[in-house]
Amino acid sequence: MIQFQSPTVEVMFYILGAVAAGLLLLIGLRLGRWVGNLSANKLIAAREQELFTAQKGFKTLYEKEVDELKQTNAALAERVKSLEQRVEEYRKKAAGFGGLFNTGGKRADAMYALLLENEAMEEALYAQNEKLKQERTDSLKEQLRATSYRRVLMSQLLNDDRIKGYVAEILDDEKRLPSAEPSHPAAAQLPADAASSQSA
Repeated sequence: MIQFQSPTVEVMFYILGAVAAGLLLLIGLRLGRWVGNLSANKLIAAREQELFTAQKGFKTLYEKEVDELKQTNAALAERVKSLEQRVEEYRKKAAGFGGLFNTGGKRADAMYALLLENEAMEEALYAQNEKLKQERTDSLKEQLRATSYRRVLMSQLLNDDRIKGYVAEILDDEKRLPSAEPSHPAAAQLPADAASSQSA
């Protein structure tokens, strides 16, 4: 233990010790904050690098898929063009170039025009059939909806106590019920004729 010769020196020693401890604590806090900021910045930079790498990978994949789709679309467009040319050639052959009217001229042109008109008529007929099919489907759905509504309405009417009472009254009153005898006069004469023939 340190022995002080005067109390003033002792007080000064303790004050200096407290100030030094405070400074050391302040320096430690600053140093800790600096180290924490440095590690946080490193972590943020690492996360940003990961996100950048992932984003770059997604962008590369997206661009690759877009390029593949463009190539596929170009190939399909080329194929459609080729098929349209072949269809045109077949039309011309069917119209008479190399067919029945191999001389060409007006007959082949007329046949070609008829083929084009026939194709247009078939497309119009197909479109009209699709339209009528849709209208029939809509009409059938509407009829089903109306039938369902009427069924619900009838079930509600038949479950009503007043209606049940009216039906019970009619069933109890035999005068209101239709007779069991045949209403057709020829049918009524038939048993009478049969009885007269048996008596003879």
